[in-house]
Amino acid sequence: MLKYLQNPSREPSLSKQFSVTIIKRNTISTMHFSTSTFIALVSLSKLAAATSCSSYTPSGQPYSQPALRTFIISKGVVCDSTTTPCRVDVGGYVSDGRTLNLSVSDPEELYKTIGNEVDFTFNTTVTNFVGGNPDIAHPLTWPIPNGTAGYVGWTANHRCTAGQLSGCDEVAVEGAFVEACTPYPQAGELSGTIAEIGTDRQAAMAVSCNPANTTQAKEGNYTGSCDAVETGDAAGLGHVSVVLLVGALGVALFGSEGL
Repeated sequence: MLKYLQNPSREPSLSKQFSVTIIKRNTISTMHFSTSTFIALVSLSKLAAATSCSSYTPSGQPYSQPALRTFIISKGVVCDSTTTPCRVDVGGYVSDGRTLNLSVSDPEELYKTIGNEVDFTFNTTVTNFVGGNPDIAHPLTWPIPNGTAGYVGWTANHRCTAGQLSGCDEVAVEGAFVEACTPYPQAGELSGTIAEIGTDRQAAMAVSCNPANTTQAKEGNYTGSCDAVETGDAAGLGHVSVVLLVGALGVALFGSEGL
């Protein structure tokens, strides 16, 4: 029989608390696990499986609402004009997907159960060009009011449902009230709204590129930063309209760049 007998006065170290004791009797070996070890193994088996519930009861009809995240789709602008707005080229690639206000390791089965009740599916991440057409010669422009600073943002429209889960395999999820949302409409395309976002001069000047017009963003890895080089995919989105005081931003025109 193997046991810790070296020093009875000393407590076993933490690494020994989950030890296995093997007792040999008549050539038959049995393994005795501590209760803590058993619970740990059960917990690991649960983590390997997706959380699931057999039923979802909506509290009302599905509804639409803006997504929580807004993507920057232009360079920052400091509009020092005293009479007219400054216009900036907008558009680029953004990635958006489904959301669930419940923290579980794998929500796939929950999305399926909810979707069956509301008769629409919950898209995984979708990457699309927004704010115009990347193939046109003249990109969409957006006004920044004179005497202000800021940039242009795009916010996705989400289709959502709220309700209660039941028949769940986890106690923490059973009876939970949840809100599940997905990009809308469903045909693989993102829809949303464009708006000017006012900031101070320093914050506007810090957005020295269009973060939606980068190779990273096109590949589905929108970071919101200007670390990646602009691709020019959006037919000249890399430059700001000449109405702007380009020198104040310390940037060059990228109109001739392309893939």
